[in-house]
Amino acid sequence: MITGNRLEVHFLNVDHGDCTIIRHPDDNESPHGRISVIDINDWKDRNESVAGLQYYLRRFLSSETQISDEDYARKYLNDPVEYLQNEVLKRNEEVWRFISTHPDMDHLSGIERLGTEVGFKVLLDTFHNKSLSYNDEWPTRFDPEDWMYYQSIRDGETDHKNIHPTRGTNVSHWGKDNIEIIHPSPAFVMQKNQEASDKSNPDYNNLSYVLKVKTEAGSVLLPGDIKEEGWKDVLEYCKDDLSDVRVLKAPHHGRQSSFYEPAVEAIDPDYVIISVGKKPDTDAHSDYRRVCADSTEVYSTRQHGRVKVTVEDGSLNVDLEVPNGIFTPKNW
Repeated sequence: MITGNRLEVHFLNVDHGDCTIIRHPDDNESPHGRISVIDINDWKDRNESVAGLQYYLRRFLSSETQISDEDYARKYLNDPVEYLQNEVLKRNEEVWRFISTHPDMDHLSGIERLGTEVGFKVLLDTFHNKSLSYNDEWPTRFDPEDWMYYQSIRDGETDHKNIHPTRGTNVSHWGKDNIEIIHPSPAFVMQKNQEASDKSNPDYNNLSYVLKVKTEAGSVLLPGDIKEEGWKDVLEYCKDDLSDVRVLKAPHHGRQSSFYEPAVEAIDPDYVIISVGKKPDTDAHSDYRRVCADSTEVYSTRQHGRVKVTVEDGSLNVDLEVPNGIFTPKNW
């Protein structure tokens, strides 16, 4: 493994969506380390009264909280673009790569702002045949311009480099940044796309990238919205290589549909990070508690805000924006 002086993984609090930002260790080509953004989720109406967030918050956050919707939005929700600009990027720096784990809008909302206000060079995403248009039904929290921007990159209409790597693909700088794709395989991608072509509303969750970020202090596993079928493929490929994973990002916002006990047992992480807005009825928090060691910490962005993992000099540390939590236990 190529070593460096520092790695940071930021799990942003973007309510019911995903956005993970990685500053990789430095090297001769990048003195501060390259930046990867993995998925993004934002909102479109961002005036000072957070009017554009109120509907979303009131629908997806519990009303029995210690804090109003507006105050929660102002204090704890992260705008990914603003967070990058204020907390991550150096002067005149841009994002190296944007990785779309799979083509769902709660993982793509804000990509147009990311591209125009910050900039990124490379789009990596799984190969798929999903198609959307302006004429489709769009929830108010999503803007079709994000999909059109994403599609324009995929169609080669921009200056971005767009590639669809799979397990075993040799991608520029991935070795230096210690990232490994452990799912999906080329055969799995072909199979899932063939199945999707026969469905009116296909589910692309099992096509999610599962990314293993290796560090001197153990690995971080980022599995998108993968479900049981995808997990089985992962275990068949590398079950014995998962024991070094110390940080597991719970797939699909911590839902039970993506909790696969044999995989969690094989990983047995020190930390489970759940990126979620409202705690869903199908929440698997108690399942992670049951299967993982008693010492495992389970943190959610809903409860603790932004979660930041830092690896430096062989040590792994986790920083919580709100260590004591935002909500009462019953509203966790």
